[in-house]
Amino acid sequence: MAPKTEGKRKAGKAEDEPSAKRREKEDVEADDPVDPRPATKATVGFGVDTTLNVVPAMQGKVLMALTEGGMQYFIAGARASVGMKAGRYLYEVKIIEALNPVESTQGIHGRTPQPRQLVRLGFSTAGSSLVLGDCDDCVYFDSEGNFGSGKMKKRTSQNFTRDQVISVLLNLDVNSHNAYTMSLFREGVRIAEPQTIPERLRDKPLFPHICFRNVTVQVNMGPNLLKPLPFSCRMLQSAAGSDVIESKESEVGVYNVMMPVAVPDEGTFDWLDEWLEAHPSWVELSDRKLQQWAVSSGLSKPKGGSQDKPSFAYGITGMEDMSLQKVISAIAPTIPRNYVVMEVKANLLASERAEVLKRFSLPHFKKTAMVIMGKPTEEFKDKLRTKILREKQAKADNEWRLKKAQREQQKQMLRRQRELAEFRRKAEENRKKLLEEAMKKAGDEKKEDGKEMKKEVKEELEEEKLDAKEEKVEAKEEEVKEEDDGLGDEPPKVELSEEELHFDFRPVIVGDIAPAALSKSLSSFTIPEESEGFDSVEFVWEGEVECKEYLRRWVLDAKQSTRMEDLQPSKSFTDKMGSWQKQFQEWQAKQKSFKTNPTKKEKKDVEEAETKVDIFSIEDVDDMGDGEPLYANFAPEDWALLQLRYESYLLQESFKKDVDDPDRTDIPEVHIAFYFSKYFKRTLNPQVFNFKTVGELLDLVKDTVIVSGEPAVLTSNMDDVDSPEIFVKLTEECRRDRQRRTDAGDETAKLKYTPPAGAATAIRQADLHKGFTIHRALMAHV
Repeated sequence: MAPKTEGKRKAGKAEDEPSAKRREKEDVEADDPVDPRPATKATVGFGVDTTLNVVPAMQGKVLMALTEGGMQYFIAGARASVGMKAGRYLYEVKIIEALNPVESTQGIHGRTPQPRQLVRLGFSTAGSSLVLGDCDDCVYFDSEGNFGSGKMKKRTSQNFTRDQVISVLLNLDVNSHNAYTMSLFREGVRIAEPQTIPERLRDKPLFPHICFRNVTVQVNMGPNLLKPLPFSCRMLQSAAGSDVIESKESEVGVYNVMMPVAVPDEGTFDWLDEWLEAHPSWVELSDRKLQQWAVSSGLSKPKGGSQDKPSFAYGITGMEDMSLQKVISAIAPTIPRNYVVMEVKANLLASERAEVLKRFSLPHFKKTAMVIMGKPTEEFKDKLRTKILREKQAKADNEWRLKKAQREQQKQMLRRQRELAEFRRKAEENRKKLLEEAMKKAGDEKKEDGKEMKKEVKEELEEEKLDAKEEKVEAKEEEVKEEDDGLGDEPPKVELSEEELHFDFRPVIVGDIAPAALSKSLSSFTIPEESEGFDSVEFVWEGEVECKEYLRRWVLDAKQSTRMEDLQPSKSFTDKMGSWQKQFQEWQAKQKSFKTNPTKKEKKDVEEAETKVDIFSIEDVDDMGDGEPLYANFAPEDWALLQLRYESYLLQESFKKDVDDPDRTDIPEVHIAFYFSKYFKRTLNPQVFNFKTVGELLDLVKDTVIVSGEPAVLTSNMDDVDSPEIFVKLTEECRRDRQRRTDAGDETAKLKYTPPAGAATAIRQADLHKGFTIHRALMAHV
């Protein structure tokens, strides 16, 4: 007898029908035979294999999930403590509550995951992802009617919703004609035909696995059914002991908290990934893990951020305000698990480590610091090379498949073109055939005319036949070309380059710590010690002494290459700069006043006076005698160089005092422009003197500052300066030297100065004012 269709069944009646009558409705599954083997003594429940937002109740018979602080967007997952390795068994689930958490619409512009309420029921292997569908080691049905495994998902069943008993059956009985299949029932009625599970899962123990979002579910592992099926089948709690296996959980009452401590960008996350593969039951607490969880739950991964602190710019309330991290930080210490607290920057700071130890202060947590610094082991480097090669091969495979697909498209296009040409050829042959037939029927026409027409037609036919032959030859050549696209049947095998073979760590694409965060905390990095509250401190690659020295040298090097993003000018700098600007304006005003009423001197007398006078012996730069200031002959470029001298000196001196770090007394050349902008609120532009680099520009004032060393840094040639007049003297000395060299015919002594936009405008205004003053004096004389 063939089984009845689903449309003729009524789930509501199935419960009321007598057992004998219900068995008459045949199913593809047969009744369980009598099994004399003893049932398992293990209790099927939910232990440590649950996501942190799962809240078990009623001895694990009810599963709820947190919905605060962005958790309403995350899928909760729970894997049972007992798995199947043989036989045919089932479990039941019932949605008893559908939740609609209140969401603030203010500021929301991101896409929330859909559907809002979701349930996935299936099986997975031990140690696999707790979100069904996140990896290939699982198989499941969902509430939307899909059957999936890993990234594969297809529509195979009817939907299910609240207040319906859903039965999930897994058949691993090799003697059954439905072996290695999974079935789904709603209210005792089949809603999905047996679906074959992937071969990769058939030789592994499979554990019941439930995932859900914004619902509360009741779970029944047995021994008694909530809804009988059309055939007899035992529940998992009644399974034969030899058909099931218990998961390996932590020792009861003893859990670990481990903090990896490593310098940024030196294999931290690679080491952790490798370590977690060997310890799959441990739970990673980190922002990167939260982001992976968000992606598994259907949220798009935002760009930006660092490895340590990836961007959470989801455009969703509860995600961008860091509420999610606060919920995890509060809930994790209350859930007994083995934890890895993974934050590169925080784990290097004693104050941050103290906060973590304070959170996990309960006595059942054993706290360990793992220091991963120095020269990595050969085992680590071998695994790193394997991982790099695998990623390189995957990239090459993708490129090969893309090219293969493009070539296939080209082949299809050529094939369509040939088919079209063939169609046209046959159409032309039919047309000619019809024409010949018409000619034969035209017997009443003149014979001469007929012969002439036949001759023309014959010539045309010969030409067409020749063209057709050429087309066939061309088509044949194209077919030959199609046989070999030069790509082969398999992607090419890649190899590591000589440089890649000698990598100690993976090349940095996205840094572990953002530069601003690194510069702010760099000086406080330390190696953890047991006195901080750790039960133990373990050194993985090198010993304690070597690690401390390694970190000290690394911090010293990092200080030279990392900008201090949070550095702010001190009050001392602000006061000095204010006094300088006032003095600078007074000098320019006095030069202007002097040039308006100059002391008349012959050029020869001026040159002789400049030669005889020692610039550095002058006591008052405002009056060298006869009221003439030392800067009387300053051109715009001299004023610009005077400004550059003082500002470069003040920058170096203020930086040294404001940073107040003996390891960071000088500014690296690559950061001079950055700190100049931070202190003076404008750009240091070498192009005003026709230079390309800051180093070339500062070479003009090497009597004040110099860029030298390896790596190159900015250092001052001046001791403590009591008066800014020294910078006027240095500028005048250089001006006179350039003038002497120019007069001697040295064209290289001339400066190529282009005033900035603001300065150029001021010069033009000054020239106009000067011209207006002369014009007014002349008019008054007239």
